[in-house]
Amino acid sequence: MIAVVAAETYEAACLAAEKIAITYTPWQPIVSPEEAMKPGARLIHSELDSNIINHHHTVKGDIDSGFAASTHIFEREYEVGFQEHGYIEPESITAWIDNNEQVMTLTGSIQNAHRIRGIVAKYLALPQSRVNVKRSILGGSFGGKDDIIDNIACRAALLAHLTSRPVKISYNREQSMRESYKRHPYKMKYKIGLDDEARIQAIKVDIIADGGSYSGQTMFVTWRSSVQAAGPYNIPNVRVDVTGVYTNNNYTSAYRGYGAPQVIFANESLMDEVAEAMGLSPVELRLRNILRQGDTSMAGQVFDNHTVSAQEVLEKAMAKAEFVARREHYRKLNAEGGPVRYGIGLALSHRGCSLGAEGLDASSALMQVNADGSINISTSVSENGQGLQTTMSLITAEAFGIGLDRVMFSEPDTSMIADGGSTVASRGTLMGGQAILSAANKIKKRMANAVSQRLGAAGIDDLVWQEGKVFNRHQPQTTLTFQEVVDLTRATGANLSSYGWHVAPAIHWDEEKGCGSPYFTWVYGCQIADIALDTRTGKIAINHVVAAHDVGKVINPVGFAGQVYGGVLQGMVGYGMLEDFNTENGTVKSENFDTYLLPTIQDMPNIDIIAVENHDRAGPLGAKVIGEPVLELGAAALNNAVSFALEKRNRQLPLTLERVRLGYNLKKPERQSELMAEGAEHKQVLRLNTLRMATPKNLDEALQMLARENSQPIAGGTDVLVQARLKTDEVGLVNIAGLQELRQIEELNDELIIGSGVCFTDLVRHPQIKARYPLLVTACKTIGSLQLRNQATVGGNIVNAAPCADSVPPLIIYDARLELQSASGARQIALSDFIVGGYRTALKQGEIVTKVILPAPPAPLSQQRYLQLGRRNALNITRQSLTGLFTFSADGTLALCRLVDGALLSKPQRLTEVEACLTGFVLDEKRIEDAVQALNKIMHGAIGGRWSAPYKIPVFEDMFRQMMQETLAEQKVAKK
Repeated sequence: MIAVVAAETYEAACLAAEKIAITYTPWQPIVSPEEAMKPGARLIHSELDSNIINHHHTVKGDIDSGFAASTHIFEREYEVGFQEHGYIEPESITAWIDNNEQVMTLTGSIQNAHRIRGIVAKYLALPQSRVNVKRSILGGSFGGKDDIIDNIACRAALLAHLTSRPVKISYNREQSMRESYKRHPYKMKYKIGLDDEARIQAIKVDIIADGGSYSGQTMFVTWRSSVQAAGPYNIPNVRVDVTGVYTNNNYTSAYRGYGAPQVIFANESLMDEVAEAMGLSPVELRLRNILRQGDTSMAGQVFDNHTVSAQEVLEKAMAKAEFVARREHYRKLNAEGGPVRYGIGLALSHRGCSLGAEGLDASSALMQVNADGSINISTSVSENGQGLQTTMSLITAEAFGIGLDRVMFSEPDTSMIADGGSTVASRGTLMGGQAILSAANKIKKRMANAVSQRLGAAGIDDLVWQEGKVFNRHQPQTTLTFQEVVDLTRATGANLSSYGWHVAPAIHWDEEKGCGSPYFTWVYGCQIADIALDTRTGKIAINHVVAAHDVGKVINPVGFAGQVYGGVLQGMVGYGMLEDFNTENGTVKSENFDTYLLPTIQDMPNIDIIAVENHDRAGPLGAKVIGEPVLELGAAALNNAVSFALEKRNRQLPLTLERVRLGYNLKKPERQSELMAEGAEHKQVLRLNTLRMATPKNLDEALQMLARENSQPIAGGTDVLVQARLKTDEVGLVNIAGLQELRQIEELNDELIIGSGVCFTDLVRHPQIKARYPLLVTACKTIGSLQLRNQATVGGNIVNAAPCADSVPPLIIYDARLELQSASGARQIALSDFIVGGYRTALKQGEIVTKVILPAPPAPLSQQRYLQLGRRNALNITRQSLTGLFTFSADGTLALCRLVDGALLSKPQRLTEVEACLTGFVLDEKRIEDAVQALNKIMHGAIGGRWSAPYKIPVFEDMFRQMMQETLAEQKVAKK
């Protein structure tokens, strides 16, 4: 950040920022860690001696002797890229000076309030007592609001200090995605040696982590990787080296999992590869090497202070998923051939709980029992949307044996509670819960002193707190209500408020030797992914997931299930398949959720959740952690399932359509929005400029407005407003959304007239459209979300003329015409002629599309078909589509054949050369292949040079072949 501008309005601030001219000396960016590590490489930070951020190592035994004792040695390399946090609420901070106390006060999307207080105080040279941070419930974080928010808080505080005015900084999505840090990309080299009994003798791991332009938390993220990289296996000889490197990429820092998802993906993929090479099942190899009670971990820690449940979670997950039987069944199914392959894969992990040797690990809590028996609580760990408030309240209710409705959680200011660390490392329940119990036990002891004699108890250990009553476990017939206990304690003058403080159990780590006890307790998990994979497209359907996790004790069952569902979706579907963050020469290209795809609720697989409960004395009520362990396993389990289905191994994430289909990913050179953007002036942010909006009373008035003003019509606005953000001048709009003339659907002379202002929700529900034009309904059901379909109009979808417009191919195939009107008259034009290219139409100045005219469908129609491919199951932008109409004559010849592409050529259009190969002929396999050749000629001539051609051409060919083969099969059935 070079400059900060404050103004009365957001618009004024943007305009002022655009007046700032910055002169840069351009350098060739260093975007790969390998390049940054070369001798003589340009220093990213000139004050440093090298581009190395840090180096960690973990050592156990002697790997040289271990490999010497190995009869089977395997070496593999794995790679994972950036991942964007994708929280729904972008970063926001408000800062002001409290006039009563002259205290700098901040609030907003804050994950670590005390750290922000310390940083802002130091930045403004204030004592921490003069800075107060008020937490608010976050709209998601996943680690993403742990670092970046510090910088924004300093900017807001500085402006508030300089202006003596309240200052609010709220990012839009583009600003957030450009500036915020990401998950670390890793390049990982694994070498593993086993004996003839498939017992691992040695493992060597070398990891290079891309830290980006600033160090962030790279030092700590890579340390966790170094102590978990070899997984939950008993390996006598281990060497792990992890190096963090500066580059000119986005800086990287904390992300849910914190260095574990990367190494679990690599190590668990490796385990499957080794098992296959040695002729073993993935389960058998793991069972021969799995950590058991009393074993020594890869870091040299003896696992004797907690239940080592790696085998338990593995066996329970296997049983639930019927892993062995399904694997054999899928092997036989796949051997039969066919385009759809089936796979099942597993991943096993362990995770050190809380911060471990990363730093001091302590937490605090405040508690007050009120006169009426209700309780107020607060903790230093914050609510990030994970249900922490409920869990803390449940722990409190359990401690006192009262109902949850008697407990109230409040978020405290930093002036009210001591620093108890951030809500990171899945430590909220583990550490925050222990602090709550610390406070509760102090109050309970005071209560016990007041009532023990009355209950005949020797002390607090004799008392039971249950269902709103307190009694002596040895004399249960005598009870007091909790309210009576409160009253009796208050009568003694005892303090019924308390401060809880909990320090994690002691650990030891020798950084120089690379060994020790990095965490005081561990959790274990196993996930199994059951998939179907269409080899024609690379599309993965996750049919079923089993997630078995040892969490110590489930305190909040609903919260536990929510964490598992969210973790599987984020880790398996998001990190594993969809989230492909694109940078080019160090510049962010994935600036919004139109190009960076997050999973939707429709992408959530069916999940069987298995809670494995092994009480852990280190946790509150025996509980441990669940948030991060779920996310970490998903991508590895998915990759193993995909590799089983394809019978070939993938070693990179994400498993995009292109990577699965081609074996490698494709990178889009420029976004369509960049091609549409005006290049004359720089825009500080992609924002709307001044809007000039006129709302006519009727269509005639609208046409007059368009004739005399430099304006364009707006109805739903789902495309117009997006494009307006790319423009630099004033945007004039004529609002036609309320014109009833454009919202009618009526039949006239056997033609169906659809007003251009009809929204897609109304279109897909209309009975005549459903009956006569089913392909239009099928295609339009996939447009955007329900909210967008309620707003977006068929006319807008046509006029925008995107090559992937979903309504256009079926409208063309039904021979749709458009009526265009202007103040000077009306004209009609075939839709196929109206769209002249990508985002280009034959619309003239002052014209609007008023009607979509659909003639009666050709009769009789034998078959109507629509195939569509998208990356996810909702909020889809069509990757490719094919629409087909077919009529067969009595003699079996194809009398009518219409085919229209979607998102293939520069615009949706009839594939006339292909139609000519089929029309008038009997459809058979040879005829289909002749048509494929004609299609290939079209595709290679039109898009052969595009970046997407290596994927789109073979996939569309297979899509066409699939449609024609299904048409042929149905025709054969019809003839019988």
